[in-house]
Amino acid sequence: METLNEIRLNDLSYNLDHTHVNLNLEFLLKLLINSSKCDKPWRNRKFAEGISCPFNKTKKSSTTIYGWIKGYKTVPFSKLIDVIEISDYSWRDIENNLITIKSGIRKGETSPKFPIIIDQRLGSIIGHILGDGSIGKRFHSLFFSNSNIELLKEFRVNMKVIFGIEPRIWIRKRNNYNSNTKWLRRSETLDDIPNGNNVGLFYPKICSDILYAIVGRFAEGKFKQITMEIKNSNLGFKRGLIRAFFDDEGSVRADNHTVRFHQDNKELLEQIRSLIIEFDINPHEILSYVKRDKERYYFNINGFKEYVKFFQIIGCTSSNKRKEFEKLINKVKNSKGFKKKYAL
Repeated sequence: METLNEIRLNDLSYNLDHTHVNLNLEFLLKLLINSSKCDKPWRNRKFAEGISCPFNKTKKSSTTIYGWIKGYKTVPFSKLIDVIEISDYSWRDIENNLITIKSGIRKGETSPKFPIIIDQRLGSIIGHILGDGSIGKRFHSLFFSNSNIELLKEFRVNMKVIFGIEPRIWIRKRNNYNSNTKWLRRSETLDDIPNGNNVGLFYPKICSDILYAIVGRFAEGKFKQITMEIKNSNLGFKRGLIRAFFDDEGSVRADNHTVRFHQDNKELLEQIRSLIIEFDINPHEILSYVKRDKERYYFNINGFKEYVKFFQIIGCTSSNKRKEFEKLINKVKNSKGFKKKYAL
């Protein structure tokens, strides 16, 4: 299967046929005139019926098409597909004049920048969702939660670059991880977060719809997986995914010479392990332990060469984790056993 490096709007069109778009109105009028071959598209009954829009025979007008032109109605993506097919315009023209896209007629717009590049930035978003994020099973809203401000900012910036949208930021009560979530207040910026508090970043359903269209249904409720689309993606994308997942679900301890990935979902952990092996890094097999009457899974990465390869190729965003990683590498490198083995 061909490895894709970028996604255009037309690549997603039939996966997003339930969504609505907001286009530059001047361009939209030109598009509708061109496709209808009429200066007043809303008056053209044949055109309206051809794209399955209601037409009022008494008023000799389609109020739906007129609403698009005046800007008080958004265009269903399914209708836009029909319009493009009978026009002289291209999907590139749509991309250049796309203002927002949303999942339905209500709020929740986003402004994705096309082409969407399949790179480390997008991989990082997917990795964080697989880690400490989620996509709701019912409403498919996207959520990422963490107490590390570096990871929160990384996620926010990447979402802003790709989707052109800012999150709703909520601060959660400290030391409340084992009970029902209690949110203290909403914040306008991540720079206003009390130290140590867990924070939730919330995004509308359209972001999940677009991610699903690109990489498949990789997360829904408690179910998370590495899809075939992810497996067939490029190494830059996979590097971003592993790095983000490690920041969320990994640990480094210089005192016992261990780099560890841990996760309750054994199948997902095995899939992450397989991605790491693609970088010629050799993790150990998955093991388990019981904590609070629940079996939990982990695998380690051990050995100086494996530490260095992982740190240099994958790395991490968390500065504390990065410092511990550097401490681990230096501790092994400066040990008597290592110097004797490599005659340093």
